[in-house]
Amino acid sequence: MSVRGCSSDIDTMKKSRLIVLVCVLAVAALSVWLIMSRSVFFRIDMTEEGRFTIAGCTREIVAAIDEPVHVDIYLGGDMDADMVRLRHSVRDLIDELNAYAGEKITLSYIDPNEAADDESRYAGYERLERRGLRGMSVAVRDGHGGVSQQVLFPWAEVSAHGDTVPVCLLQPGDGLSGEEAVNAAMEDHEYLFADALRILQQSEVRKVAFIEGHGELSEAETYDISAALSRYFQVDRGVLGAYDDMLDGYDAVIIAAPQEKFSETDKYIIDQYLMRGGRVLWCIDGVQVSHDDMAKSGVSPLMPLDLNLQDMLFRYGVRITPTVVEDLQCAYMPVNIARPGETPKFEPMPWFYAPLLQTSPYHPITKNRSAVKGEFASLIDFPGDTAGVKKSVLLVSGNASHITAAPNDIDLNRIISVDPKEYFTTGYAPVAAVMEGRFVSAFRNRMPPKGLNVSRAKLDSSALTRMVVVGDGDVLRNDLENADGGVAIVPLGYDRMTRMTYGNKDFILNSMLYLTDDMGLMELRNRTVRLRLLNKAAVLTGAAHMKWLNVLLPLAIVAVGGAAYLYLHRRRWVRQ
Repeated sequence: MSVRGCSSDIDTMKKSRLIVLVCVLAVAALSVWLIMSRSVFFRIDMTEEGRFTIAGCTREIVAAIDEPVHVDIYLGGDMDADMVRLRHSVRDLIDELNAYAGEKITLSYIDPNEAADDESRYAGYERLERRGLRGMSVAVRDGHGGVSQQVLFPWAEVSAHGDTVPVCLLQPGDGLSGEEAVNAAMEDHEYLFADALRILQQSEVRKVAFIEGHGELSEAETYDISAALSRYFQVDRGVLGAYDDMLDGYDAVIIAAPQEKFSETDKYIIDQYLMRGGRVLWCIDGVQVSHDDMAKSGVSPLMPLDLNLQDMLFRYGVRITPTVVEDLQCAYMPVNIARPGETPKFEPMPWFYAPLLQTSPYHPITKNRSAVKGEFASLIDFPGDTAGVKKSVLLVSGNASHITAAPNDIDLNRIISVDPKEYFTTGYAPVAAVMEGRFVSAFRNRMPPKGLNVSRAKLDSSALTRMVVVGDGDVLRNDLENADGGVAIVPLGYDRMTRMTYGNKDFILNSMLYLTDDMGLMELRNRTVRLRLLNKAAVLTGAAHMKWLNVLLPLAIVAVGGAAYLYLHRRRWVRQ
């Protein structure tokens, strides 16, 4: 055997051993990877806005699921592209939640339009409506340009522990197109499902209370918002007594449109409740108007409303001014335009004192919410030095407003004859805000009121806490109407004149949820998903070119690749 042949055999053996070593190492690495993957869990989100990243608070809620959860999605069947995108978004979210829930969540799709005949279909619609799942009519355009109406139910039901919580998958805001409305809904989906799962797993009953005894709104006037709050809280009502700790145990309290002065005792109880971390929703009018005088003569005095709370709120860093906001963007009211002695004839006229307040797109309480209907709303401002308190405006008037200071008068005849360009010269007046931080007690350097049973030391500064201040008490008042000899409740925010529903209920409910949210769950509503839309004009004009390009380009690529292969193959064999 030659030396060259022996050296070749040695090199071959080394290469074989190297190949075996690489194979062994690859198998070992794969085995280690498989073993670690069973105990180490991670996911990588490659999207720019973190679309598939589940928040920490949501992970805590999902990880605490102790029994199977089932989700019914009422978006089955054939739908337009926007609704299909909405359905896919829900499916992707449930898949992500399942990754942290240990596959305890099951999902099924239900098509409410699937029925043997129209009678069965309409009966199914009625059953869903009775459960609170409201349908919506959607215009569907076919490929030939025809338009048809389709009834859809953009809802889901989450079931566990024998209970079911409905989840609204689409709540379009004002002026949003189909794509924008779906995109806004997708931003809320994680919060809505996390909130539903939290409700189903909640074992302790949280409590909120309406304060009474100062001419506040009655139980009937707050019935609708109380029913909405009862999904999350035990809702109580009561008069403040003579004990400084009587509000302990309540997550938040609501002060709804009081009309009479607060005593120093009541102020002290509320103040010390706030100092110990309590949360307060203030819905307070800055002025008072006589509705009886206005109905009779069309004229009413406009006077400041003194509730003995201004010094207290001033110390916290906010003031409800004795003003009323008039807005060109407003609700309508029926006005009798008939002459005296003629049959009354009512026509809808703009009611400038019922402004449609714009919601802030930058805060989770009001993001993607509809306008809120006010009634004699007052301007708020932030006096004093409150560096330790963060203030965020939630509601503002439109860009064409007028501020009237009290004392003054309201004359309907004068309002009808105003020149809008000269009268509505103010814009974006703040009407509601949320304040967060450490507040200074209104009773700092003061003794507790006499006659109060004090059981603990007075605090001069608060723990970290929150409050929402609204310069309008009517934002949470639902109307009442006569029906069959009794009284019927008109849904909060519903305008009987225009048959539109404004965002009053969502605003109050979100305010209470934000005030009582210690997990940071409401911050999920600040998530933004960018909407990347195609240029519709370009799509329509270039549709034929794009179709031919999609058909011919793959064939051309295959042909070029085949020709190159044959050329190189022939050239190789010619050289040999």
